[in-house]
Amino acid sequence: MRAHEMLNKIRWHPDYNEDDYTIFYLHRGAPNDEISIRFKDIESLCTSDFMILDLDGFETYIPYHRILRIVDGKGNVVWKKRTPTH
Repeated sequence: MRAHEMLNKIRWHPDYNEDDYTIFYLHRGAPNDEISIRFKDIESLCTSDFMILDLDGFETYIPYHRILRIVDGKGNVVWKKRTPTH
C-alpha cells in the first residue's frame, strides 16, 4: 500500500479516526531530517502526487514520496516507507 492510499483510508474509512494519527515526513535541516504533523493538519489529499497542509494559515505542499511513516495514537506504526533493497 502506498502512503496516499493509507491516508485516504484514514480519511474515509469509518473504522479510523483522523485525530488519532501522526504523519512523519522528510524535511532536510529539521532534527533527524523529519517533521511530524497531525493528520487533521492536512487540508487536502491531492491526486497521487502531494498533500496540502494548513499550518498556521499557510498552505504547504508535501509530496507523498516524502512521507516516512504514519503512526496511530498508541504509537503503532500503521504505514512505513519501504527502504530500497540492494
